[in-house]
Amino acid sequence: MVKRHLPGITVLVLLNFIFSILHDLFVVPAFEVEVLPVVSVPASYVVNAIASLGMCTTILVLKKKYESQIGFVFLGLSIVKMILLFFLLNPTSPTGDVLKIDALAFFIPFGLNLILEQIFIVKLLKINDLIKVFNEN
Repeated sequence: MVKRHLPGITVLVLLNFIFSILHDLFVVPAFEVEVLPVVSVPASYVVNAIASLGMCTTILVLKKKYESQIGFVFLGLSIVKMILLFFLLNPTSPTGDVLKIDALAFFIPFGLNLILEQIFIVKLLKINDLIKVFNEN
C-alpha cells in the first residue's frame, strides 16, 4: 500500500520543502518586523506536512469502512487538523496580536497542504469509482 502512494508522498515532501525555501526567500524579507516572528517557517511546513501525511494515511485506513462518507471523514479530519495546528503553531504573540508574517507562516503551508490533500481525495474517489465500474461489468 505504501509503495503505491510513494510518488504522492514524495511530491508532498518536495513541494513543502520548495515552498519553505521560497517562503523564506520572498515572503519573510517583504516584511520589516521589529519583533521576532512567533511562528517558525520551517517548523510550520514540517508540522503541516506531517499532519497531511497522517490525515491521508487515516483516510486510506478508513476508506474501506466508510467508503460512502469519505468526504465527511475528510472534512472532520480537516477541522481536527486545523485545531491541532493552531495549538501547535499558535500564531498569537505574547501581546495578543497576530502579525501578518505569523499569519502567512501559518496559513500558506496550511493552504498548500490542503490543496494537496484535496488532490489526493479526488484521485482516491476516482479510483474507487473506476473499480466499481469494472466490477459491475
